[in-house]
Amino acid sequence: MSSSPDQLSIEVGGFPTVIRPMQAEAAEAPFSNNEYFFEVKWDGLRCLLFVGRDGEVRLQDRALRDVTYQFPEFGNLGGNLPPGTVLDGALVVTDEEGRPETGSLRRRLAGPAGGDQRPAAYLAFDLLYLEGRPLLRKPLYQRKKQLHKAVAAGRHLYAPRHIEGEGVELYEACLEQGLEGMMAKHRQSLYVPGQRSPFWLQVKAVKSDRFVVVGWMGSEPFDALVVAFYESGRLLPCGTVGGGFEPAVREELARRLRELRTEESPLEPPPIMVSPVNWVRPELVVAVRYSEWSPDGTLRFPIFDALRSEVHPAECTRQRPRVVLAGRTPPDSPSFYLTRFPF
Repeated sequence: MSSSPDQLSIEVGGFPTVIRPMQAEAAEAPFSNNEYFFEVKWDGLRCLLFVGRDGEVRLQDRALRDVTYQFPEFGNLGGNLPPGTVLDGALVVTDEEGRPETGSLRRRLAGPAGGDQRPAAYLAFDLLYLEGRPLLRKPLYQRKKQLHKAVAAGRHLYAPRHIEGEGVELYEACLEQGLEGMMAKHRQSLYVPGQRSPFWLQVKAVKSDRFVVVGWMGSEPFDALVVAFYESGRLLPCGTVGGGFEPAVREELARRLRELRTEESPLEPPPIMVSPVNWVRPELVVAVRYSEWSPDGTLRFPIFDALRSEVHPAECTRQRPRVVLAGRTPPDSPSFYLTRFPF
């Protein structure tokens, strides 16, 4: 079914057919607070998992697209959850050492279903409906309690544990393990579909953000992408990205750029560029890894990471996380335990 990009949720017969996920804001620094739950931010595809009243499993990404057919291993998960259940979580594919591997996940999303591919796991961190009853207006601590009772771990489905109070310790453990970062969620927070809530905070250990493509430079297919971000409703340029493109991804990006090409710059006023720019409509979102922000507002040493077609361009705002020193997390601590993949 098709849905408006502004649609937050749709219900049929009292049970949702789509729900736009709740989003987090960026924290300025890692912190510890007894009013917050802290959990690992796994590097994967944000997805909602629906178990219909008939037990059929369906996966919906944050753009409200059905991606179930790409992951046939989830077809029999209905027996692990009560009918009428909706989970919020992440689809993750791991390497041989059990670390999240985004390259394998992207190949699964781009290629045909099935085949010789690494299996995926669904890591559930929230429970929105249970046996047809909505839980969105229940506080997080109650939803978490019911989540761990409802989810029977195994067969590609897991509900990772969180830690209370010790946010700095978990963040340092994530740094040591090379993980993306952590989430901090207020224990009393309600679930508001589509809202970017100050009661959910993300603290990134690796600098990687989403940006809007506004143009490209060089000869075809392209030499570099011109990227930008939103601030106070305006699109602001933040440099060019010229590395990290695999051949298949470069080809896909080139096709999309040709479709979006326009004669007018989407930036106001148009920036002064050292080379000619082929402008495009600001509809394409990419993830970029970089070392830091320069004083002039551009990215230093940016490297293309992924095409993020499930992300709405308006979500691309500047993030300002800070980093603390690592090396102080004992291997037998609860924080270190949470950074180990749950299967």
